[in-house]
Amino acid sequence: MLTRRCAVLGSPIAHSLSPVIHRAAYRRLGLDWEYTAHEVDESSLARFVSGLGPEWRGLSLTMPLKRVALDVAATASDVARTVGAANTLVRRDDGGWDADNTDVPGVVATLRAAGAPRAG
Repeated sequence: MLTRRCAVLGSPIAHSLSPVIHRAAYRRLGLDWEYTAHEVDESSLARFVSGLGPEWRGLSLTMPLKRVALDVAATASDVARTVGAANTLVRRDDGGWDADNTDVPGVVATLRAAGAPRAG
């Protein structure tokens, strides 16, 4: 069985703590997964993603990649389409990628937990 791989992509990316956080979670959960960081800019995202093998299961995206992520995905969630940006790409069984945006639900949940009133 292939070791599953995930990564955070962006430019700049050296400051990201995502690899540390994800690796700790994988260890805690007993998963034989890898998580790395890669310097990728807007002009090279499609080439980078198309070169990934089947062991690659997910990508976290930072700016400036969140807008162009929709261009490399086979499908996009309603949230990603509505805001025009995705911070997550998940590999489909057919090899394509699904784009999602977890930023918006995270912000909404934080505001609700803080007691912010709902609009409308």
